[in-house]
Amino acid sequence: MGNNTSATALLVADTHFHLDPDPAEKARLARFLELLETGRRADHLVMLGDIFDFWFDYPHFRLKGYERLLQALDRVRESGTRIHFVGGNHDIWAAGYLHRRYGCSADGEATTLELGGTRFRMIHGDGLLGRDLAYAAFRWIVRRRAGVLLAKSLHPEILYAISTWLSGRSRAATRDEADRIEQLALQRLRHMRGDWDTAVIGHVHHPFVVEHGGRRLAALGGWLGREGYGLIREGRLELLDFCDGPPPGL
Repeated sequence: MGNNTSATALLVADTHFHLDPDPAEKARLARFLELLETGRRADHLVMLGDIFDFWFDYPHFRLKGYERLLQALDRVRESGTRIHFVGGNHDIWAAGYLHRRYGCSADGEATTLELGGTRFRMIHGDGLLGRDLAYAAFRWIVRRRAGVLLAKSLHPEILYAISTWLSGRSRAATRDEADRIEQLALQRLRHMRGDWDTAVIGHVHHPFVVEHGGRRLAALGGWLGREGYGLIREGRLELLDFCDGPPPGL
């Protein structure tokens, strides 16, 4: 693995894999596992949320599913790649389990990596560029202690049904929506603070980069309608699509 100057990082977000995938999703999962296999040659693998479409660790059990994906992540970690997990609004509750299994941060919150002399702020992005009322309510549940306590009081099937309904709203952005997202991102970047050079988000399912005042805000493409990911090499972020081939330089 490389030092900080030459370190590489593979970034992924918004695959929205289900506990019980249909045949089309199984094919999509197989492609994603191919991408993870290339990640074994990177220094870092950063998962920026909504990798799992639904995850909740109840006090006495974990819902079954995701074994192929979890085993692929085992192989990534065994190769020496450091795994980072920033939870999304669908899977922030996976943070504790992934901490125990892969050594990720226990809270699943935003993190900063310095690679090649550039400070990258890794954020899922829910709530950053605006949201509708349904997502606002769901985000409150997953991001607040009171919401977690409320969720634990619900039957697992009820919570799963809510998440599945919200998942049905997840899709790639239309052209008009994409333009609006980029306008909002530029406005937001002008007011963002913190000790970083580039902020990287997921959540919006539309890849873009905006710049202001020497800083950048970039969004990864998700895996609904495309196979988007990010690659950091020598301190520079590239937004790529796995449909075009394996990550260059890995």
